[in-house]
Amino acid sequence: MSHDLQVPHLTPSTTVSNQPASGPAKRLRGDVQGLRAVAILTVLAAHAGVSWFAGGFVGVDVFFVISGFLITQQLVGELGRTGRISLRRFYARRARRILPAATLTLAVTVVAAVALLGPAQVATLATDAVWASAFAANIRMAIAGTDYFQAELPPSPVQHFWSLAVEEQFYLVWPLVALVCIVLAARIGRARGGERTAEQGSVRARRFLLAAIALITVASLVWSIVHTPAEATAAYFSSLTRAWELGIGAALAILVTSGRVMQRLAAVPIAREVLALGGLAAIVVACLAYDESTPFPGYHAALPVLGSAAVILAGALPSGETTIGARLLSVAPMRAIGDWSFSLYLWHWPLLVLPEIVLQRELTWPERGLAVAGAFVLAYVSFRLVEAPFREGALWRPTRRALTFYPVSIALVAAIAFGGTVYADFEATRGSFQPAITLADAPAADPSLDKQEALVRASVLAAREDTAVPTELRPALTELDSLKPSRTRCDYTDDTERDLCVDGDPDGERTMVVFGNSHALHWVPTLNRVAKEHGFRAYFLVKNRCVSASITTDRGSDEHDPYTECDDFNRWAFKQYKRLDPDLTVVSTAPPIKGVFDEDGDWVGERDRIDELMHPAYTDFLRRVDKHTRRTVLIRDIQGFDTNAGTCLSRPGATLGDCLMGAVESRERSIDVQVRAAEEVGVDVADMSSYFCWDGSCPAVVGDTITHYDGTHMSRQYAPQLTEPLARELGIGGRG
Repeated sequence: MSHDLQVPHLTPSTTVSNQPASGPAKRLRGDVQGLRAVAILTVLAAHAGVSWFAGGFVGVDVFFVISGFLITQQLVGELGRTGRISLRRFYARRARRILPAATLTLAVTVVAAVALLGPAQVATLATDAVWASAFAANIRMAIAGTDYFQAELPPSPVQHFWSLAVEEQFYLVWPLVALVCIVLAARIGRARGGERTAEQGSVRARRFLLAAIALITVASLVWSIVHTPAEATAAYFSSLTRAWELGIGAALAILVTSGRVMQRLAAVPIAREVLALGGLAAIVVACLAYDESTPFPGYHAALPVLGSAAVILAGALPSGETTIGARLLSVAPMRAIGDWSFSLYLWHWPLLVLPEIVLQRELTWPERGLAVAGAFVLAYVSFRLVEAPFREGALWRPTRRALTFYPVSIALVAAIAFGGTVYADFEATRGSFQPAITLADAPAADPSLDKQEALVRASVLAAREDTAVPTELRPALTELDSLKPSRTRCDYTDDTERDLCVDGDPDGERTMVVFGNSHALHWVPTLNRVAKEHGFRAYFLVKNRCVSASITTDRGSDEHDPYTECDDFNRWAFKQYKRLDPDLTVVSTAPPIKGVFDEDGDWVGERDRIDELMHPAYTDFLRRVDKHTRRTVLIRDIQGFDTNAGTCLSRPGATLGDCLMGAVESRERSIDVQVRAAEEVGVDVADMSSYFCWDGSCPAVVGDTITHYDGTHMSRQYAPQLTEPLARELGIGGRG
């Protein structure tokens, strides 16, 4: 997070309007510096995995309040001294404060990724870094977080820049609003014959500012409360749902310049202690009570936000820094950590995330401790050698020179990102040419196998011999995002409207209907080709996370909320299905991700119990489907792995043997529940397992094609290669 460190210490008798034009002598408020320390320490604890401090992410909200307060206090102070606000000076101060350290962190993170990670991760991180440099990381992370397939990937090493983006987006708008308020106040004053004193004009302007920020704050809070439950990921990163938190700080900055308001508060001696200690207690309670399952921000954010505001307000009262809370916050170590808080925030996340991506596992406690210690070292160095010199040095004091930081920062990060991607691509193809695996590498021909099955066996044998990764993969290691399963013509991710779209052969004489979730979606390229080649109109009634079974599942998150949208979709889909009179119905579904709800409405998360409940749920669904079609086929769900194939292949020095995987046993048991249900109903089962694995081994590459997008989804490139085999399994194609 970013905030200007020097704060005027205001008292009820000292308003911004009667300060001299040169400005008052500024000194650091110890309690605000300490509050910064509280914010960064709670974030560090949460990100380092301290379980009893899981709600430490609210430290970001504390930062938002501090930032809104200090930045607005600067604006109001300038208004009181000069009667105007200079946008150029405002953005120059922001540039000196945040850009040098932020640019350095982005550049070092990209370079470290080039050295430590594979081409796939470098390409993605490079894109993330450019978005971050343009103060749009929150938009980038919201898109990734709401994309079902991207949401399963590891977090970006620059994901934490989302909060900096929220602040800067707020400060792109708020000074402009302030300027409009000042102009309106001046015009109204002139229309009424002018103000008798400069103080009266300043008071009118502050009232306009307070009204404007109150309107923004209320609107943002309402938006946050409404959208957080329905769109949790998007709401978490959104400026619209977070603006009210900065608005609280901004409103507080305006209020503390009012001598009348401050005198009334000061008249209650106990107020200082209650505000300071109560505010700190509110932050601590949020850290202890909240966790990943807490819908956030929404109304839950009010606890740390109002707590932070109370602490700041207590310190602004007469003798506010003599309270117990202020003294606790103002001790030397807390003030020092507060000084380094911005750099600490910038460095801690990549130091925690990059090693986990490299090691493909969670860090141990000693490793996390080492990462946090490293963050403190880098923060101190960054503060002393980068933050302070650029913010306070005379060389960068001229406004025009400081404003050049913006284009220079984006250009520098973009150049490093582009160079890193090019270098990673070069490294991926450097060395002797490695051909793709062919049938010539297969064992003696087995007449029962088709060519694709034989190629799978050849690929397993090549991996067991630690053969190098083929040079010309499909897709290239820098293009792994293209592995993502295709969308259907009708995308049912959004529940606001539903259409019935025809794929396959629109003029076909027969009808195929496909039910399922994302594990039906990854068969779309295959089934579309089958439908076109054999004259089927195809309707894909598929929805991510929506299991094809007569049971209510959860949303696949830690919140354990029923996925009622899936129940609604299944009812709608079945109504459409009965009208289509299909010749062939295909069901392909993954088991529930987390848990289901039993007949009493109780959530069940234990895997054996889930399997027990899923058997009758699958059976009932298949029976209902089979009544309205000439033939039903269940595609046995494909094997799932603990390792991400693309990520494994892109690791420096990886061979095919390093990425030879085995199916997860617990998942296989859950898949077998589907098969038993189909057999009980008399529904045919298309088992495509031999096209992914052989002899207990599953290669990440078959021939020259990566088979999986992630641990459980087939790649868009591999799916078309199974057109003929799947057609035969569906009973509509001969052996080719």
